[in-house]
Amino acid sequence: MSPQEPEVEDGGKKDRVPAGAPFTWIAANFAHCPEDADDEVIQRYARVYMWYVISRTIFADGTGKNAPWMWRKALTVFDNKFSWGSAALAYLYRQLDDACRGTTKDGGVGGCMLLLSVWSWERLPVGCPKSSQWNTWDDHGNPARQPTWTYKWDLVSKVASEVNLLYKQYNNEMDSLTPEQVEWEPYAVGPNFGDAHTFELNPLCVQERHLWLMRCPLICNWAVEFHLPHWMVDVHIPTASCRVQMRACEMKQPWPPTRAITQG
Repeated sequence: MSPQEPEVEDGGKKDRVPAGAPFTWIAANFAHCPEDADDEVIQRYARVYMWYVISRTIFADGTGKNAPWMWRKALTVFDNKFSWGSAALAYLYRQLDDACRGTTKDGGVGGCMLLLSVWSWERLPVGCPKSSQWNTWDDHGNPARQPTWTYKWDLVSKVASEVNLLYKQYNNEMDSLTPEQVEWEPYAVGPNFGDAHTFELNPLCVQERHLWLMRCPLICNWAVEFHLPHWMVDVHIPTASCRVQMRACEMKQPWPPTRAITQG
């Protein structure tokens, strides 16, 4: 079973899209697993479901049409040791780069937009919705089912303004953004990391925190992007020794330092 090639009108040109299966075809053929299915069929449906989900969320290509075959191939073995988080970041970085350079005809951007949105809302005072009170989370007594940090933004205020006006407003605000307006440590540090005040963070979110400052290439198929967190840390966040000296000298200035504005 395989999807049909899209029809091309006479004299028309075939659109260049990533090789894959249309989401509509997947939904039509794999929406329900047969009740009498054996293990092999169940695993096939499970792989297709995961393929569908990651192609629409983590590795979205910006078109919203197809699930690329390359992600299906990566799910051939369930217990692989792939670093999916690293791949997601590499893919998102490359998609942002391509979008900024206008390499696609429609100017779309792919990658995990939910991740990018939460990252921006936590750090930048631009286009950030107001977070409302979220519903009570039931983890069924399983810590692995506790919510991630994204749950903090589960319920937000609706934006009623016109989209084109907001686009211009956000552009102006981004252009005038200063370093002291950026939240460099949005999730807190040390033992207070992930303190959302009202719900307990999923322990899976912090179990590999010893790798967060690792300097390494992030690889996702053809996309290789470098992870260099020390660039931001060295420039914007004071070191531990610097913090100690500031406390010893009773220098309780905020960080980053207030930007001096002069006129004349």
